[in-house]
Amino acid sequence: MPKDKTVTIFVNTVEQTVPHQKISYSTLIAMAFPGASGNNYVVKYYKGNSDNLTGTLPPGGEVMVKNDMDFRITGTGES
Repeated sequence: MPKDKTVTIFVNTVEQTVPHQKISYSTLIAMAFPGASGNNYVVKYYKGNSDNLTGTLPPGGEVMVKNDMDFRITGTGES
């Protein structure tokens, strides 16, 4: 697979084009809330790869993206 292949994902319903590779928790937080950082977010994903269709990405975690994958990111309410 060429290294320059990209896929379209959705982060809180906003379309994003990203490289077809693993994406990190921190990258997703930055996409959803520019300028934000930290571990006080819940990252849920849907429409993932066949062996990992849905799940929750923990702080520091990564997941392989695929075309039309959907990420929902919310604050935990904790500080």
